[in-house]
Amino acid sequence: MHILVVNDDGPPSSRLSPYIQPLVSALEAAGHGISVAIPAASRSWIGKAHLIEASLKATYVPPSCFHNDGTWSASTTPVAASPDDQPPKEWVVITNGTPASCVQLGLHNLFTDRPPIDLVISGPNHGRNASTIYNLSSGTVGGALEAATCGKRGIAISFGSKDEQPLDIIHAAARLAVRVVDHLLAHWDGRVELYNVNVPMRLDVESRPVMWTRTYPYYWAKGYLYSEVKGEKAPVLGNGFCDGAEEEAEVEAEAEVVDGVKEGKGKNSPAGGALKEREFAWAAELSDMKKALQASEEGTDAHTVLNGNTSVTALRANFWHVPGLEGQLVLDA
Repeated sequence: MHILVVNDDGPPSSRLSPYIQPLVSALEAAGHGISVAIPAASRSWIGKAHLIEASLKATYVPPSCFHNDGTWSASTTPVAASPDDQPPKEWVVITNGTPASCVQLGLHNLFTDRPPIDLVISGPNHGRNASTIYNLSSGTVGGALEAATCGKRGIAISFGSKDEQPLDIIHAAARLAVRVVDHLLAHWDGRVELYNVNVPMRLDVESRPVMWTRTYPYYWAKGYLYSEVKGEKAPVLGNGFCDGAEEEAEVEAEAEVVDGVKEGKGKNSPAGGALKEREFAWAAELSDMKKALQASEEGTDAHTVLNGNTSVTALRANFWHVPGLEGQLVLDA
């Protein structure tokens, strides 16, 4: 089986993308042929987006050249595991890439010297992707959706923790994920276009149930994702990961900021005048969502993974119409 692996967390990194190398290794150990195409930087919360005004650059990187911090070294001599082994196949890192563009290039452009791709795996995400909010925002789920719109089977996989995990737990999650993938491939339901899989990070995960689930419906009650920048510098809280993890970063103000209003001369502003501007930064505040997910109903993806079991949600790649609304729409007079 030839599997294309993409993700939204970017190159291997102990902080941002700690799970992709263990999953790829587990898939290869199970006998699958793997091709990898990943964004050069984190693209969380980007859904199925394509950056249409950005050119894409594909860099072929031997797996041994990654530094586990999101960077890599230039090398033309991939290292083989033993003298009898072939050098590992290069991964492709795509500058300005998104999960969706990695799928497009991976299916049609990057690996034409290899057999046709049978399945796209998107992930494993660094954190859960459970509930409608996450599924409709997630770059991981977006990669599997892109596969479905290309006529390929897709599986989105998320490992349910943002905290640093011991290697034995990571390897247990990777082994179980491969077993789930192999089962879904062997018993693929013809009605399904993609599966969304959430694996809890715990040492006994391989002995716990794997459950069919439905997506937990959750909707924003108020503006939780952005806050107004105050002062010349402000921390940006939240790094876009689909589990609500927060990280601090500083953004430089490009013009003077007074009481949250940035003063600057726009090219269309009146001579000598200034247009009012306000600056907002990503500042995901997800405590209410976490409480709602903790209280989610049994049988949903959120309830299942938060209670220590693996969830598998069967999906179709469409926004389905509401039945019964058909024929001519007669407008009010």
